[in-house]
Amino acid sequence: MKNGLLNYGVALLVMVAMLAFQDAAAQTAEEVLRLLRGKYETMEAMKASFSQTTTSSFMDAPARFYGEILLADKRYRIETASQTIVTDGVVTWVHNRTENQVLINDYIEDETTFSLSTFLAEFDTAYRIQKYEQTGMAPDRIRILKLIPSDPFSAFQSVTIHARESDNLVTRLDVLDLNDVEMRFDLTDIEFNPEVPQAAFTFTVPSGVEVVDLREG
Repeated sequence: MKNGLLNYGVALLVMVAMLAFQDAAAQTAEEVLRLLRGKYETMEAMKASFSQTTTSSFMDAPARFYGEILLADKRYRIETASQTIVTDGVVTWVHNRTENQVLINDYIEDETTFSLSTFLAEFDTAYRIQKYEQTGMAPDRIRILKLIPSDPFSAFQSVTIHARESDNLVTRLDVLDLNDVEMRFDLTDIEFNPEVPQAAFTFTVPSGVEVVDLREG
């Protein structure tokens, strides 16, 4: 009988400890989100090297590409081996070096396409925490937040943030869309609020390149 009561007491203590741990974890997750919000509220620009890996059951093999990104609000410049994409928030230029062609169009924010700059600007209001965990040891500890959209009509099921504890910078994003397409973005060589060249978000069409202007009028 004593052993039974002892085991029952131990079980209660374990359950209480687990509930306390879960509550502490939830509080920690909110605190992490607050720290990330505070960090990115001060972001005027960001520069980084990136890699993107896209996987899907409909693809024969993962699609991977690498490049450099510079962003500031809705303006960005993306350089990869085959393309340069630039927008000043009004006009978008896409230079496809393989096709020797430049597409010019009005800037349109596509809600079905994941935008790194848009996400970093609104993740704390457009998403809520589903899961929180940590990996590694200080000073290299990584905080991982799995977020789900607040909007039930969002084009994405979830976004998972990997952020460095040392400086609260996001170094990886895992995105899952409604079609179960998984996208992984890895950011390295991050420069937070770098000096931005005046012409960074405009594009001069090289000579000898075909121009296709898709703007209305």
